[in-house]
Amino acid sequence: MTDRPVGILLVDDHRENLAALHAVLEPLGERLISAESGDQALRALLREDIAVILLDVRMAGLDGLQTARIIRSRPRTRHIPIIFLTAQASDVEEIALAYASGAVDYVIKPFEPEILRAKVSVFVELSRERGERVRQSHARAEAEAVARTVRTLQILSDAALSHLELDGLVAELVERAGTLFQADSAALLLRDENAPGLRLRASTGAELALPDGGRVTLGEGTLGRLAADRQAALLRGAEALGAGVLDPGDEAAADDEATAGLLAVPLVTAGELLGLLLLGAGDEHRFDAGDLELLTLAADRMAIAIDHVQRFADGRQLVETLQRSLLPNRLPRHPQLELAARYQPGGLAPQIGGDWYDALELDRNRTALMIGDVVGHGVRAATTMSELRNGLRAFAVEGHSPAEALHQLDRVVHATFGSGMIATVLFLIIDAARGTVTLARAGHPPPALRGADGSVRFLDTRNTLPLGVDDRTAPGEAEYPFVPGETLLLFTDGLIERRRESISVGLDRLSEAFAGAPEGVEDICDHVLAETVSEQGSHDDVALLAVRLLPQPTGPLELELPAVAGSVPLARHRLRGWLAGNAPGLDFDTRAGLEVAWSEAVTNVVRHAYGPRDASFRATARREGDDVRLVVADDGSWRPPRGQHGGRGLGLMRQLCDDVDVDRRPDGTTVTMRYRLDIAPPEANRARA
Repeated sequence: MTDRPVGILLVDDHRENLAALHAVLEPLGERLISAESGDQALRALLREDIAVILLDVRMAGLDGLQTARIIRSRPRTRHIPIIFLTAQASDVEEIALAYASGAVDYVIKPFEPEILRAKVSVFVELSRERGERVRQSHARAEAEAVARTVRTLQILSDAALSHLELDGLVAELVERAGTLFQADSAALLLRDENAPGLRLRASTGAELALPDGGRVTLGEGTLGRLAADRQAALLRGAEALGAGVLDPGDEAAADDEATAGLLAVPLVTAGELLGLLLLGAGDEHRFDAGDLELLTLAADRMAIAIDHVQRFADGRQLVETLQRSLLPNRLPRHPQLELAARYQPGGLAPQIGGDWYDALELDRNRTALMIGDVVGHGVRAATTMSELRNGLRAFAVEGHSPAEALHQLDRVVHATFGSGMIATVLFLIIDAARGTVTLARAGHPPPALRGADGSVRFLDTRNTLPLGVDDRTAPGEAEYPFVPGETLLLFTDGLIERRRESISVGLDRLSEAFAGAPEGVEDICDHVLAETVSEQGSHDDVALLAVRLLPQPTGPLELELPAVAGSVPLARHRLRGWLAGNAPGLDFDTRAGLEVAWSEAVTNVVRHAYGPRDASFRATARREGDDVRLVVADDGSWRPPRGQHGGRGLGLMRQLCDDVDVDRRPDGTTVTMRYRLDIAPPEANRARA
């Protein structure tokens, strides 16, 4: 195949737009021809061989729609794909006119350079392949055959340009290929990442009885040899049966719908086998050599599209994995706080990498929450995010207030990256004992607060310049009351911003979703994402962090938790909160001792009660006069301790409590611990804490 550059015609009546298109498409290495009007474009088409046209819709004089209609009316140029470009969102009628004029795509500026290059490269490869095929076979150069080839490839290319997810792409390609070639059945096998060979990924029409449940081993059987040799074939009659798509002993072999004709074409790109495309027909004369040639050409286009999507998915997965590894793997546990977070990547791989969140327990009462959005996307944004997150953590641990911490972080940004907006950040500290939240913002959207009555408001501050703009200006700081039953929602701008939409609309949409969300923070995150992102659509990644202040528990504490390691710290934090509300004068050492005894009882259940199966246990705490009664019960059958570790839990419980009773039965074990309260005066307790 020739490597001679093909022509790409760029039509726009603004020279700066033409310069931008040149910069975006130059990496393709093709000939870029510019025209500043529709008339110039038509003259260029008379003397140049063009693979694809990028045409501005709204031009002075002969506009884009009129130019496209003239191009489509000329036999020499009617097959050239046209991608319309416009700087304005158009109504449905104008978009319909554009497609009626012959457009294969309609792109609204500003566009993503990588996506536009990918779209154009598909048609460049299509043009190059079409020219090579025409040169190889004069018979296929006949007008009707060429028209059919172009129509077929354009239809398949349209499918490639409409999907960025592999499953949707292969299903659409198989459906269109089966329809275009009037096949009774169609199937696509792709390289199996988990095992050698190919496996079925999509099919339509009558079922092909593929060998080994839809798997083909390279080099084995007719299909395996065709795939291994990268060879296309038209099989008829006994050859089709021998390919293994139909069991010769099957009664279906005598049926009119049996596969008597089969087109098998490998999908190859850059010398690498991607898969095998199969089209079957009950009539062995349904397909001919021309169909095989055309399907081979179509398979080349399909292979390019599939390869692009797979590479895109690989890049997306790499960056997303990197970002998720840089986010906290768990959130702090506090007896009075309930926290949950979500990270949802944007629609495209290059858009992943900028959003982050974090939470840090500063002491028994104060918890720091932070969320931010780094300018840019990809690996560099993710690594920058990691630097900002670690720096802010350090300033928080040192004891800086939110405003001072952001100011110090801004100085680090200027020293490391120089001037220029680099990120937005929101940093706040919740003091559960005082019932306050203190916050500062660096250009970030304010957090939303939902009151116990369901009302939603945003907590604003002054001086909110992003990081990297002016290190001489410190962010403003504000303190708000945060009472039990209220919930804070921290978020990045991907949750509220939409193109061609006022930011106030996004904030109103978020307020409505937050107000109507359930009580639990996990459910709040899921509900808000579903209402603001899933239905409305977002091209940016989104980070979300919700925190709810729980009321001080009064009365008995009753828990039912799964028998897993994560339940141990959760149960301990719940007991800490219960003790604060039901034994407020308890001294620090006694409170810590009861937490240890409780944790040992829970740990014994997790380690010894059930073995490797899903199960749960019950834990209760109750104030009985001057006594605290702690109970941990399970329904399992205890196993003896394993290894050299463990076995000291019961001794600790007896040292830390006044009375410990262990009731072991075949259907479960109940551990009851009692402690007689000796409440210290509040002044002494505060001094020891």
